[in-house]
Amino acid sequence: MGNRPFYQFYRFFWLGLDWLFPPLCCGCNQSGTRICDACRDQVMEMGENICPYCGIPLGTGNLICPECQELKPAYLSLRSWAIYNGPIREAIHRLKYKGDFGLADTLSEFLIKEIADLKWDIDMIIPVPLSSGRKDERGYNQAALIGFPIGLFFNYAYRPNGLKRIRETISQVGLSREERLINVKNAFEADPKVVAGKSILVVDDVCTTGSTIRACAEALVSAGAAAVYAITVARAIPGYTDK
Repeated sequence: MGNRPFYQFYRFFWLGLDWLFPPLCCGCNQSGTRICDACRDQVMEMGENICPYCGIPLGTGNLICPECQELKPAYLSLRSWAIYNGPIREAIHRLKYKGDFGLADTLSEFLIKEIADLKWDIDMIIPVPLSSGRKDERGYNQAALIGFPIGLFFNYAYRPNGLKRIRETISQVGLSREERLINVKNAFEADPKVVAGKSILVVDDVCTTGSTIRACAEALVSAGAAAVYAITVARAIPGYTDK
């Protein structure tokens, strides 16, 4: 499974850097590990009683969440590994805003295990793209850093340019679900020469309402993608997610 020599080279690269420059735990700052065992035990992984489409936890007796009943997404399935709180929230924050690139390696390992269990039939990985302004400001796309080693491990084609933002959007932070849907509507465009006929896995760091991934999937399907799946490291769940 996968182009393992390239993935092993990638892993040795990070192991070497960690030996030269010991990392700090994202949860407690313990030296020598990116997430220590105690902080790993605090991670709340998503349960099994979830919507088969968007992956959000379901109430008792529900088979599909109300949002997906009302508006079925263009993707076939969206899954998230953990709830966006505690050490995972801090890990994503450090990766996203503080340039702690080694955490992309750690987070990708968790997603590799999740994807292996899901057994999706995937041809290609595409990270959710940043706007040009936000990428220029930050200097990198955290979703791309997470997605790259996943592609190496499974030997999926990695095509970050297969999907792009064609319209600047405001930050989704603080917006309602309806406002988020409007904010990202028609904000993405996929390249038919890249995605047509392909089964695509969209990768992102955090899913809040799922509006961004919905918009990405719509653009990919419109460009001829055969199927779209999506995975994120974390999912914001009301009542569980840190403010």
